[in-house]
This record gives sequence, structure tokens and C-alpha cells, in this order.
Amino acid sequence: MRSNVLQKLSRNKTKIVVLLCVVALLAYTGTFSVSNYDLNLINDEQEPKSNSFVKVPGEDQKDYQPLKGQYVNSNPDSKSNLNSNLNSNSNSNFKQGQADLRVEEVHKFWAKIFKIYDENNMELGDSSDKLIEYTPKENQIDEPGTKKALLSRAKISDETVAALKERHSRVVKGLPEHLSELTYKKGTTGVVFIGGGKFSWLTYLAILALRETGTKLPVEVVMPDVLEYNEDKHFCEKMLPELGAKCLVVTEVLGDLAVKDRSFKSYQFKSIALAISSFQHILLLDSDNMIISNPELIFRSSLYLTYGMITWPDYWKRTIYPKYYEIADLEVNENKRARVNRFPLFEPINDENGLYVEKGDPSVPFHDLENAVPDLSTESGQFIINKGTHGKTILLSLYYNIYGPKIFYKLFSLGEQGEGDKDTFITAAAALKQPHYQVKSFIMSPGYFDDNHKFNGVAMAQKNPLVDYERFQDLIVKPFKNGGEVTPVADQIESLNVYADDKNDQFGSYNGIPVFAIHCNHPKLDPITYLSREDLYDKSENKLKYRLYNKMKYNKSIASGNNGASQNLEIDFEYEQWLHIHETLCLKKYEFQYFKGQDMDQLCEFAKNQVNWLAPDETSM
Repeated sequence: MRSNVLQKLSRNKTKIVVLLCVVALLAYTGTFSVSNYDLNLINDEQEPKSNSFVKVPGEDQKDYQPLKGQYVNSNPDSKSNLNSNLNSNSNSNFKQGQADLRVEEVHKFWAKIFKIYDENNMELGDSSDKLIEYTPKENQIDEPGTKKALLSRAKISDETVAALKERHSRVVKGLPEHLSELTYKKGTTGVVFIGGGKFSWLTYLAILALRETGTKLPVEVVMPDVLEYNEDKHFCEKMLPELGAKCLVVTEVLGDLAVKDRSFKSYQFKSIALAISSFQHILLLDSDNMIISNPELIFRSSLYLTYGMITWPDYWKRTIYPKYYEIADLEVNENKRARVNRFPLFEPINDENGLYVEKGDPSVPFHDLENAVPDLSTESGQFIINKGTHGKTILLSLYYNIYGPKIFYKLFSLGEQGEGDKDTFITAAAALKQPHYQVKSFIMSPGYFDDNHKFNGVAMAQKNPLVDYERFQDLIVKPFKNGGEVTPVADQIESLNVYADDKNDQFGSYNGIPVFAIHCNHPKLDPITYLSREDLYDKSENKLKYRLYNKMKYNKSIASGNNGASQNLEIDFEYEQWLHIHETLCLKKYEFQYFKGQDMDQLCEFAKNQVNWLAPDETSM
């Protein structure tokens, strides 16, 4: 009997041990599964649903671990704790460990990219500082827009062209076809600005304008380095989170190997901002650019789905030096006219020579030829791109910007106004044969007439790309194709020359297409600048002498109740900006590094006077 009892007890003990092992295994597996689930949130590989690119911030965008350099309510007193927000539990430690591994891989990726740039630098012996030299105007050929005229505007040796071509080829072959998906969160959409010093102030105003459109898209503000971040710590940690925004630090995201002994300046930061942003679908804005139309619809549109990259025009014609096409291994077909100005030509059916032109024909601008970059030059105060489809364009444009001051800015502008990053994005896309759409409507220029009756432009008002694209399809693409019967080339050219006129009522400055963005660049929305301008500032009245935007108005849709209804209001643009300035600096008394040492009493009295002067009578303060 005792033996039987002992055997039963032994069997029961064995069962209990086995059961405990199973329970322990399940507990471990459960913990590991939860950790893996959280990691999948970090590396979300799901493609966005069709026609639903925009992710309004919610649980899926709040909870993923920030990339290195993304600061959300952090205390960046040293590099070691810039991104540390660890919880005490083991699950958080596991997640942090995975995030650290991810950061390390991201840094390795950028180190490899910058090594490619460094190995193909512009150090070409004694001529490094004079790779291209402009020709005096009296020695230039007066044939506007022709290849001969463009070539006459600068000089570059055949040896330099050959060396640049070899470097360009190595860069294109060496760069990956796509950005590493570790460098951004797939499926996300957001707006990106450049901050630091004065630009932090301007960016804050721009984000206020963005929020006035009703969009909830997240915002990232790129800070050049940790020093700039620390100087604007209150801006990054307190002010931006209130607006659904946060800071990124260039040096922290790229890593020490990529940025070592490297100094980024001015225009170079735009392509860097595109590269380091955590968003896949990006609206990049200059800090002085005010959006007055909700951008979310653009990311859902067939226009964006088709092209993946949208640009806007500048005032001037293309002045890309023809030798660039040789450097980039782009063969311009000098016997085929592909467009008139910024509008395409369509080849007639059964007529392969319908677009044929004689090589060197002075009546055909060089940039109207097949495979040349179309007119007009590009204004990059606003720029939309999909990092998933155009990652290599971003990487090549970054190469162009790193060596922009030495060579590429000159190759793309030939000394025209606006030299800088603006043409690096579209040339990179052209070199890689990646699709892009440039808005066809010409810029509208808000401004004022001074006491001498001289007009002074203060901003660049760019048009809504969706309405522009629809008009382009309706007036040019569909009629010229005419259901398969293509309009004769001579008739196309005649019509397109009319449309290309800046005063044309279909694609000119005042064509009725709603304004999308107002780039307030001359002067910027900066009270300090205004106070220093004797031509603008009335010292005795402590206000401006003129309405700089000449009572420019736009329509804003505002929610009018809890039932989702809204009403359209006509808003005075300049008055709204001064309301923001006065509220931010004088009512909320937010402190910006840029305003330290300024007489804020005088400045606030100035802002108050502006609000009262610009306000409708019933709303004066």
C-alpha cells in the first residue's frame, strides 16, 4: 500500500513540475510576444491603404520609439540622455535596447552615404575653387534660352567636365536605389521645417498658420546641432508640443561618423531635413512660408500617387548650364522639341517627325528640347515628396547641395537670382529619370505701392497644385490628345504660347486658382526687421507706413458646431499674421532666443498698433 501511495505522489510531483514548466514557458513567450509586437510598431512595414496616405496623429503615430535626435519633452543636457526616456520595467528596457540597435544601424547607413559623397568630392587640384567661371555679360551671346547663349555665360574645362562626370557616375551607381526603411516610419505623413535662431521664430508663426487650415498633420522642426537645440530648448520642449510638433537634431540623427569634421550651411539644410525626417510623405516648407489651404488632400490625390514629387515654379526661366547634362549622362535630344515653355507637346499619330527641329534652331529654347529640364526654374519654399519612391532623388540632391557652393549651384543658375538649393531636387529627379510634376500656374506677387507709386513685392503666392493639375488636364492634355486625334503641332505651339504668358487668365498670376502657400520672404514676418526699415517703419506712429499685403484676403473653412458643419470666412492675411505675432510675444509672452535683448515693450506696442490699424473697425483692441 505504502509503495502505491509513493508512486502516485511521485507521478503527481512530476505532473506538477511539468505544469510549472509549461506555465513558465507560456509566461516567457507571452512577454516576448508583447515585446515583438511593440517592435513591430517601431518598424511598421504595412503599406498605406490606397488613397489614404495621410495618417492623422493617433495611437499608431504616438507610441513608436522616436528616431535618434527626435525630442519629445526630453531634457537634452548631454548627448547620452538626449533620447532617453526609459521606464524601470524590463519591457521598456528591451524596447530601448532594440531602439539603440536601430539607431546604430541608422548611423551606419548615413556613414556609408557620406563616405560615397566624400570619395567623390570636388577637390580637383589647383582648380578646385574655380571649377566654373562666369563670363562677363558683354561677352555673352544674346539668344535668350538657346544652347549657344547658355554656353556663353560660363566657362568650364573639358578636363573638369570629364572629372565631374566620372564622380557623378560613381555617386549614382554607389547610392542605394531606396532609402533605408530604418530612416523613416513607413506610411506616415508630416510637415518639415528648418529651425534655429531667427528661423525658430518664423517657423512658429508658420506652424500657427498651418494649424489655421485645420490640419492635424504632425510637424518636425530640424535643428542644425545640439547647441542650437539647447539655445531654443523652451521652443522645442514647451512651445512645439502644444502645436503637435517636435524637434530633430541633424548631428544626432546622422551620427558622429557622418558629420565628423563637416559643416553644413544655409541651403544645404533642406536636403538634409528631407533625409532625416521620420515621415515618408513630406511637405517641406521654408520657415517664412504660410500655408493657407489644408495640405492633406494633396497626399490623397491621384496627382501625388502618380508623380510622388511636386514642385512649384520660380519667376525665371531655366538657366541650367548645358554641360550639366553631359556630367549627369543625360542626353538631350536636340532634334526633338518636347514642349513650349512649361507645357508639353504631343506627337501627332502616324507622324514620327512631327516634333522634329533642326539642331541649333535659335527659335527653340534649349530647355524645350526632349530630356532637358522644363521651364520654369523651381522655387523650393514648398516641396512635396515621397521618400518611399524618391529616396534616391533625395540622396542625389543632398550630394548636389553638399558641393553646391563649389559647383552645382553655379551649374544650375549661371548667376541668376535665387542661386541655391532650389533646382537641386528637380535636376536630381531628372538625372535618375524619376517622375515629378511642377505646378503650371505662375506665381502671384502680393505687395504694396510706396509713396513714389513704385510697386514692391513682399511675397510669392503659389497656387493649389490639385486645381492647377485639373486645369492642366482639362485645357491642354485632353483637348490636345482629342480622343486619339492629336492636335497639329503648329496649333499646339500657338495655344501654348498664349498659355505661357504670365498675364494669361488660365495659367498666369491672376488665374483664379486658389492660393496654397504665401512665401513671405521680402521682408520676412519679423518685427525686428520691420523696426529697422526706415522705408517701412513710421517711428512717430510706431507702426508700418503701408499695408504690405494690400488687404490680401483668402477663404478659410471654420467649424461652426459639433455636427461637423463648417462655414467659409474671408480672412485678411496680414491682419491674421499680426494677431499671431501679438498673441505669441505680448499676450502669452513666449520667449524666443531671437528676441533676447530686444525692447519688448516697444515691440509689443508696435504689434498692438499694427493689430488695431489692420483690424476691421468692430474688432480693434
